Amino acid sequence: MYNRILFLARKNDLYSEKLTKYLKKISQSVKIHYSSRVNEKIKKSIFDVKEGYYDYIFSFRSYFILKKAHIKKAKFAAINFHPGSPNYRGFGPASFAIYDGSKKYGVTAHLMNNKIDSGKIINIKLFKISKNENINTLLKKTHKFLFEQAKKIIIFLNKNPNNLKKMLTKNDKIKWSKKIYKKKDLEIFYEIKLHDTKENIDKKIKATLTSKFKPFIKLNNKKLFITDK
Repeated sequence: MYNRILFLARKNDLYSEKLTKYLKKISQSVKIHYSSRVNEKIKKSIFDVKEGYYDYIFSFRSYFILKKAHIKKAKFAAINFHPGSPNYRGFGPASFAIYDGSKKYGVTAHLMNNKIDSGKIINIKLFKISKNENINTLLKKTHKFLFEQAKKIIIFLNKNPNNLKKMLTKNDKIKWSKKIYKKKDLEIFYEIKLHDTKENIDKKIKATLTSKFKPFIKLNNKKLFITDK
């Protein structure tokens, strides 16, 4: 059984809640901290641990970006579960995968460092992107796979911390892509140009339109959001 865990999760997220319940069953002490927006800062007090460290720090769909000093508070490892394959790093990976016409997508577990999606890869799980896939269906599938991956790895590490080394060795040849999508790239991507082809517009709508986020057209310096296909 784990002694101390810091779990960084996303607020109002079904799978974050499921993992929280599971971690509480297998750990003597779990600190959970939720994030709800991009660039949200984590409180320094979270890392004031009486014992000096956590066994593990797990990050699941969290917006927090940890500094080196924070990561050092993990005795065995600080692990992030990234909702994308290694060739889609940073913000909005699923949107770019759909737009690119990728046939495969996936989820990636990796060691955390002070950079986004760049630590050593622990595990990847790939799955097919169907022809009719849109951002909503792909995200639903991705988050389910991410949860299953996270739970499987947490169970494996609970059996023996040395299992981490086994996973790292198995996947040491898998590398992240050089391209990393920043928040600004995603914001630019959401804009549909008036001169875009119909094919390009359809692809972009398919890759971006959700109930929360919507592509837009700029007209007279005003954003006109597309609300339905």
